[in-house]
Amino acid sequence: MIVPPENGKPPPDGGIMTPDTHTAGEHRIEREEPDLFVYRFTRGTATGAHVGELSKLEKPLWDECAPIYNLVVLGEELSIAPGAITETAKLFRASPPRTAAYVVRRFFHRTSMEFLTRMIRAFGVNMYGKVFDNEASARAWLAERRRGRGRKSVM
Repeated sequence: MIVPPENGKPPPDGGIMTPDTHTAGEHRIEREEPDLFVYRFTRGTATGAHVGELSKLEKPLWDECAPIYNLVVLGEELSIAPGAITETAKLFRASPPRTAAYVVRRFFHRTSMEFLTRMIRAFGVNMYGKVFDNEASARAWLAERRRGRGRKSVM
């Protein structure tokens, strides 16, 4: 089922939107659980506009989901556009508390995600982030964090 955005136009880059999935270009966000959103940036270029488009699935649910948990998977072939990290941090400055597990394999992606977490924290958001080499480890860490808050597992 495809649900058009508020203005009745399809999302940029021919993306699709369903109640639990949204795409922008080659990138995707999925709501796996009420408070868990999985961002996948597998290849191509990630821009702040892509993140802004993807976050439209998550943002309307901030009040009911706090805290928010994110699994962010960055592919080895992904490039990050100049300014994308700053634009992303600004998008999430009004965010409820969040925890993000980043799955990366490239050093540049690792340092970019650590910098992003610090920038979001600088805006006053209670955010925790950690970088992992594989998705299984990232999911296990998120499950542990959620258990600490009395939530179900993300496994």
